[in-house]
Amino acid sequence: MGELRVIGKSSTVMVGDNVKGDLRIIWKNNNVEEVFFAKKIFNEYIHQGWIAIGEIAGKKKQIFIFDPNLEKIILAPLMVGG
Repeated sequence: MGELRVIGKSSTVMVGDNVKGDLRIIWKNNNVEEVFFAKKIFNEYIHQGWIAIGEIAGKKKQIFIFDPNLEKIILAPLMVGG
């Protein structure tokens, strides 16, 4: 089972902004519809320039392609400013 978490829904976030509206999608690897939906949402955000971090067995890395075998995927917008 995996979880996709989208942090906020705005792609233009400044440091210190209050990011509202988290989205969580959970899928089971053997459920084709759930995996398809999670992949669709993942691809939509990736194409908008969001960053994805995948986690499996406690190890985290940036990912660019949806992998339903990951335990958790976090999508976050790029931070603007310095």
